[in-house]
Amino acid sequence: MAGVQTLDLEIQVNMTADRFFNSFKNKKGSFTDKTEAVSIHHDDTNSNSSIQIWNLIVDGKMEQIKEKTEVDEENMSVSFLAMEGDVLEQYKSYKIILDVVPKDDGVCIAKWKWEYEKLNDDVPPPTKYIAFVADYTRDLETRLLSES
Repeated sequence: MAGVQTLDLEIQVNMTADRFFNSFKNKKGSFTDKTEAVSIHHDDTNSNSSIQIWNLIVDGKMEQIKEKTEVDEENMSVSFLAMEGDVLEQYKSYKIILDVVPKDDGVCIAKWKWEYEKLNDDVPPPTKYIAFVADYTRDLETRLLSES
C-alpha cells in the first residue's frame, strides 16, 4: 500500500472569509440539509477542539462519523480527524483540513485537503466524500447567504 495519500479541492465561496470560517468556528452553524449534528462535546472550555458526531448523506446513503475537530483561528483553518464511523471501514486514517483564504473582493476560497490511508489496495480514493464536501460547501454558502 502507498501509505498516506492526499487529495485537494478548492471552491470559491461568495462571502467574506470571516463569515464562512465563523460558521465552522461556532460549530452550530455549519449544517445543511445533508448533515445533522448528533452531538458536540468540547474537550475543555479553553480549547479550540471538540468531538463531534455527525449523520451525513453521502452518495445517497446515510453514514455516521465521529470526529475530532480542531480550530486554528489565527490561520482560519479547521481540521477534522475521523475517530469512528463508516469512513473508517475503508480507510486506516482519514483527515480533512479546511483552510479559508480571504480574497480582496468579498469572497474567499475554501481549500479542502484530504489525508487518508487505505485499508488495502482495493479501496478507492475517497472521491464520494470529495463530491459530498463540494455539495456541502455550496449548500452551506446558499444557507448562510439566505440568512443575511
